[in-house]
Amino acid sequence: MATTDVLVVEDSPALSMLLRRVLENAGLSMLEAVDGMQAHNVLQRAEAPVCIITEINMPRMDGIDFIRVLREDPRFCNIPIIVLTGENDDHRVEKARAAGATHVIYKPFDIDVLFDVIEGVVRDVYGGQALRSAC
Repeated sequence: MATTDVLVVEDSPALSMLLRRVLENAGLSMLEAVDGMQAHNVLQRAEAPVCIITEINMPRMDGIDFIRVLREDPRFCNIPIIVLTGENDDHRVEKARAAGATHVIYKPFDIDVLFDVIEGVVRDVYGGQALRSAC
């Protein structure tokens, strides 16, 4: 089974579809979930991704709780987590950082910036390797 490059946790179908197109055009595979609970279940059945992109505001389990759960699990605690959010409440964003978010990008966002951030956080975790060679 091939390694999944990115798990996207996003409750907006339009944004999820856009991210799938962008990631696949960059040669990356993608798993997706609509909230933290579904993402946690997906991770129990799949190979760990090299990066996770999550929203903060989602039903059932929000992004902050999802990040906390991952950071407590030795299998997933080192995966870079990028928060992609339209949240304008600095307190909630700081809670996401405190929970263990690696990076925060605000919506609307530039696709090139998102990909640069993905590549940068993965390089940091995987010892300077480029994203595609880390997979």
